[in-house]
Amino acid sequence: MKISIITTVNHNVGDDFVREGIKYLLRQYFKNEKIEFQNIHKHSPITTRYGFEWFRNLRLSNIVDKIIPKNWTKDRVFEADILVQSGAPVYWCHEVGGGHCYQNEWYNPLIKERFLKNKNAILLNLAAGTCQRYHSDGSEFCEKCNTYIKEFYDLAKVTTVRDTLAKVVLSKIGIDVPVIPCSSIFAIDEHGLKNEGEEYVVVNYMKGGAHYTFGQKIDIEKWEREFKKFYFELKEKERVIVSCHNQKEVDETLELDPKAEIFFAKDDYLEYMKFYSKAKFGIMNRVHGAFMMASYGKPSIIIGNDSRARMAEEIGLKHYFVNDVDYELLNREYEFLKSGANNFNNRFKVIKEKAYKDYMKALSVL
Repeated sequence: MKISIITTVNHNVGDDFVREGIKYLLRQYFKNEKIEFQNIHKHSPITTRYGFEWFRNLRLSNIVDKIIPKNWTKDRVFEADILVQSGAPVYWCHEVGGGHCYQNEWYNPLIKERFLKNKNAILLNLAAGTCQRYHSDGSEFCEKCNTYIKEFYDLAKVTTVRDTLAKVVLSKIGIDVPVIPCSSIFAIDEHGLKNEGEEYVVVNYMKGGAHYTFGQKIDIEKWEREFKKFYFELKEKERVIVSCHNQKEVDETLELDPKAEIFFAKDDYLEYMKFYSKAKFGIMNRVHGAFMMASYGKPSIIIGNDSRARMAEEIGLKHYFVNDVDYELLNREYEFLKSGANNFNNRFKVIKEKAYKDYMKALSVL
């Protein structure tokens, strides 16, 4: 069985965590099948062609992909028995600073121009999420985005979502889908990794609390000031390592503290998974860093400015809008995390067991 995954490759370790969890779940469901997985870098859809994995310039690769006939190269979509959209924000609609989900770069070349011509393939949309303003109620989605969402749902044999807002967005256009925690919590199972102890507290800092602002009035200076005060006091009590998922976060951390102990392993998701296995707990802007620690039974809090932070609810973690966070709140949450976060380890075991059963049930229509 050939399974091709629409994901990112050597781009974002959070996406890697999501994809590796999906691979584990599919291996479990198809236990008696020999599976060959192939990855497609969605930000440059030409990477679905064998021999073009290196081509990352979207504008140029789009032109080349249109010029070269589809049947001239081996293609991961055309050869797939199953095509999987792997996690990530799939539903977004912004008049300011974020564009619209129907405009994404991969849907037309991979789904419309390829998948629809592969009469034997099945499409799965697993762990799909939103990326809206933090306080969104889902009512802002435009007609074109809703048309895309409905079309994508109709084409997929299975759709699961990873946050409650995504369920709300789909329910507003008459679609009912299950909310199941992000598949990233199963990534460690794909690689046989275990909790390796509690050696350090992990923090992650992003200016403004996330990648985008979507027109929200984010108090960037306040977040920097309050985090910095908390962070330097925390260093006096604990060994603190700042986890950075990209070079920008490394640079921003060094601006805060030139002597910071930093973990950065560019694009090496396995090294990040091993790093998080030795954490005590986390204070995080990066959602998937928190999810990775949770998979080992380690609690975190997530501070963000968009709806991705609200995924935390599905695995029993607290989340906060960045503008509402100050030094006092961070200290209270530190004490909560240090005390075990209301027996998080045991609570999470129950959540993960249910999530596994829910994924198997969702896949049972195959």
